[in-house]
Amino acid sequence: MGTMTTNPPAASTRPERPVRTISPPVDIYETEKTYVLLADMPGVTPAGLEVVAERDELIVRGRVERPATAPDYQEFELEDYYRAFRLTEDLDTDGISAMLRDGVLRVEIPKSLGVQPKKIPVRTE
Repeated sequence: MGTMTTNPPAASTRPERPVRTISPPVDIYETEKTYVLLADMPGVTPAGLEVVAERDELIVRGRVERPATAPDYQEFELEDYYRAFRLTEDLDTDGISAMLRDGVLRVEIPKSLGVQPKKIPVRTE
């Protein structure tokens, strides 16, 4: 699992730790008309999720809402998520859709019409 460190906003008046992000684990599979990306992002709410397709890149960012009070005992710490994917020319970026359910992000990326299989009807004489 990769990590990435970013700097806090410059406008901050108090020193803060850099925000640590992790890459969410993903499954990607292909159907006849789309590619489907499933990313595990526990702790992310719809308000804390950003999915952006820009030029030839799909960027997924998820901000985890942390509890107001720290737990008495904790075995792992929730981290924010970041992952980028390269988009190729054979994809229809205008038709990308995304849905978050139970901590799993589902992104559907349609193939361009030119690369989708075309069924040829067979006539009989």
